[in-house]
Amino acid sequence: MVTCSIFRLPALLCLIFTASAQIAIPEPNGRYVVGHSTVKLVDSSRVDPLDPLHGPRNVMISLFYPIPRRSCAKICSTPYVPPATAALFDVSFADFGIINGTFESIQLQVCCSSPSHVAKGITESPVVLFSPGLGSSRLLYSALAQAVASAGYAVATIDHVYESPVVEFPDGTIVPGLNSSLLDPTIPGVLDSLLSIRIADARFVLTQLGRKDVIQKLVPGATCGFNIKKGSAGFYGHSFGGATAIATLVQDGRFAGAANLDGSQYGNLTDTRKPALYFGRAEPSPHNRTNDETWAAAWSHLKGWKREVALKQTEHISFGDVGLLVKLAKAAGLPIPDEITSVIGTLDGARSFQIMRTVVQDFFDFTFRGVKSKLLNGEDKGYPEVVVDW
Repeated sequence: MVTCSIFRLPALLCLIFTASAQIAIPEPNGRYVVGHSTVKLVDSSRVDPLDPLHGPRNVMISLFYPIPRRSCAKICSTPYVPPATAALFDVSFADFGIINGTFESIQLQVCCSSPSHVAKGITESPVVLFSPGLGSSRLLYSALAQAVASAGYAVATIDHVYESPVVEFPDGTIVPGLNSSLLDPTIPGVLDSLLSIRIADARFVLTQLGRKDVIQKLVPGATCGFNIKKGSAGFYGHSFGGATAIATLVQDGRFAGAANLDGSQYGNLTDTRKPALYFGRAEPSPHNRTNDETWAAAWSHLKGWKREVALKQTEHISFGDVGLLVKLAKAAGLPIPDEITSVIGTLDGARSFQIMRTVVQDFFDFTFRGVKSKLLNGEDKGYPEVVVDW
């Protein structure tokens, strides 16, 4: 079963980040440019079961939202990782040769200036949530979220506090993750407990995104919250986050469709007719219904549109930003060991990223707009790396 954390990267992967060079993640070329903001959300109705002090449950999110290209006056670089977190990431990986400033050097390109009236229309976009891998950080999936947003979706990436390795709140407060032994997936009941917390986090975040006062913190000038009525939102996630997405889909009628990116499925599922996507791996290390009994069991509950998609020449860690970062690091002149392919697969990082964003975008285009995808129907010969089954 696949529950691997992206953050707990093998030493081999960390070796690529041994020199500080400016690494600019290209602006996505979708129909829209993308704005970016963050906010801390406090659920005063829940006592956080992971908090040693038993305080209210806190959740940290990033919002990537679409802005018409003609309405964006300026594109700016913004840190891929906030400063204190970047420094902590550097320290965490110091034993692998990482030097100070490495993570801080990675930059996203976002719209930083647009007319005030543009904000009024942003909440008309469908909301899509994202949940990261077990013990991972939302920040390591920001480029993919930005790419999905460029297709016309407001994408909110979630950090599950205490489970994420570190969470830095806007006021500078830093919450480290719990000792990894407390999140050990081999301990009976741990994953069920974490899944219930994640589902509650996701449902809470969606509710908050429907509030005008919350959205005005994220998008100054907005005049209302997002539509969070029945069938209004989407959800995708990687690894344990993918399990969270599907489990939340069947529990909350506000979600219209969900995608699981290479994660074994957990939770007690019931039948649903909502669109669902399982996105795994083909050779050399396949992950599909034939070798993951949790996928096979979940498949029987999916009574509507469903697809199983597999990507060749990839590994579990490929389903996020890592492959693209490796590609960009190489272009920036950082040394890339040949053995890196054992971690991220042999498919070119930019190509794997482009396929991932296309699969996710096509799924939500079908879910929200009824647009049929040749790729997801196995009819697009431009993607020989993709295997489709249903």
